[in-house]
Amino acid sequence: MRVHDWWGKLNAWIDENRTREREYGVWDCWQLTGEAILVMTGVDYRERFPKYSTLEEGIRILVAHGGAEAMMTELFGEKKHVAWAQRGDLVLTDLGEGPAGGICLGVQTLTVSPGGIETVPTLSGLAAWTV
Repeated sequence: MRVHDWWGKLNAWIDENRTREREYGVWDCWQLTGEAILVMTGVDYRERFPKYSTLEEGIRILVAHGGAEAMMTELFGEKKHVAWAQRGDLVLTDLGEGPAGGICLGVQTLTVSPGGIETVPTLSGLAAWTV
């Protein structure tokens, strides 16, 4: 369940983090997604998984949970088509480096790329989950 004024809190959080550069285990697509969900719900789902500091360690965690899609389904229930994604939902994208988590902002989804925060078209995502 989302907290009161989750949309305002999420937008303030995005503004605060707009210039952060990618650093695995600190600020990457999964950390962005986890922090955003924490801001919106008060629940830190990242606590359920081991910490990592490299891309390889992060991939091992995903593989251990059956992949990104399986891990998200384990946490948030059944996936849905990205056309049904609402603001604040989790969207699984692929920026050409494998699965990347993101937060739906409407027609755009927020994620982290090598250059930092980036938006991609939500409809280019692979799957979505209700948060």
